[in-house]
Amino acid sequence: MKILSIHISTPENNAEWWRISNIAKIMEEAGHDVDLVHYCGKSKYENFKEKNDFPNDKFIITSQFGVYFKHLKILKENKYDLVYANTGAGAFCSLSGKLTKVPLVFDMHGDLLQELFLRYGNSVNSKLLANYLLFKTMEYANLKASNEIICVSNRMIDYLHTNKGVSLDKMDYVTNGVDLEFFSQRNDKTHELKQDLDLEEKLIFGYVGGFQSWQGIDNLINSILTIEDDEIAFLIVGGQEKHDNTAKNNLFFIPTIKRHEVPDYYSLCDVLMLPRPSHLATEMAAPTKFAEYTSMGKPVLTSNVGDAADLVNKYNSGIVVENNSVDNMVNGINQFKNITPIKLKKMGKNSRKLAENEFDWNLVGKNLLKSLEKTQNNK
Repeated sequence: MKILSIHISTPENNAEWWRISNIAKIMEEAGHDVDLVHYCGKSKYENFKEKNDFPNDKFIITSQFGVYFKHLKILKENKYDLVYANTGAGAFCSLSGKLTKVPLVFDMHGDLLQELFLRYGNSVNSKLLANYLLFKTMEYANLKASNEIICVSNRMIDYLHTNKGVSLDKMDYVTNGVDLEFFSQRNDKTHELKQDLDLEEKLIFGYVGGFQSWQGIDNLINSILTIEDDEIAFLIVGGQEKHDNTAKNNLFFIPTIKRHEVPDYYSLCDVLMLPRPSHLATEMAAPTKFAEYTSMGKPVLTSNVGDAADLVNKYNSGIVVENNSVDNMVNGINQFKNITPIKLKKMGKNSRKLAENEFDWNLVGKNLLKSLEKTQNNK
């Protein structure tokens, strides 16, 4: 098939882009002819310094309204068999293509509306209301117009079917995958890092990732600050700036690191943490970091949110606490401290098995290609 893959904005070093690029790679390796097109504003494109790193991608400079005309023009000038729209924004900007007979596949990374509610919390203002109307319109149009919806979690499928009336036949499960070879235990730098941070002979709990509201970092830090135990240390990686380390609580902040360094810091930890708050947005999401955690063969401490909690329970690969409250996170940390090294090692092996069974990109790719074939056959 000749496939037009749509991305809004320019590539960024984040989980969203990693999924988009990996999905395009899977389609290409299966023999499909894929054009990865980025619709972006003029200033965004001009400020993008890594253009030369994407020689095979196409960057289309357009406006918020002009994108619909440019998208339709691209479809008319090229004989595409399918449009693959990445994220809700990508799907919404592809709706003009419904004037042709080219099927639209919507890769729904997450729920924009629920993420909006989580971001604003109880705050109500004009910006929230404006975004609510826009996202509500996008949600309705995307769900109705798409020929197929790619869902990253089973919880997302259940929610869309039960609450939005989307047919199960219209949805397919294609979660976030992981490179099992890249994300595996590395011992070459572990000893050096432990010495540098003075972490020898400690049980190390780690978090690697962003600090957005849906990550639950504030509660995690507040939990850590209540613990005074010289046998435990906490490593939080991914902040924009280096915080003052607090020896009292053995808490270490490491600023944002390069992608290739991530496995080194994962390897340093004995337990990896996923402290997300309970919310519809997090219930439906599929955190890339969870796939990476498990691929590293590390036990996971997670709040009872989404598919991640279900999988940790299924594979006995960690501890699930009721929610990410301070008391619950502290309780989970203490439970891990009381686990024997043998049981901790067993949990780690179970975690790796989880990754191999659920997140291997080869398996994810098979699910994706089956979905595309179904869409093509049903057009």
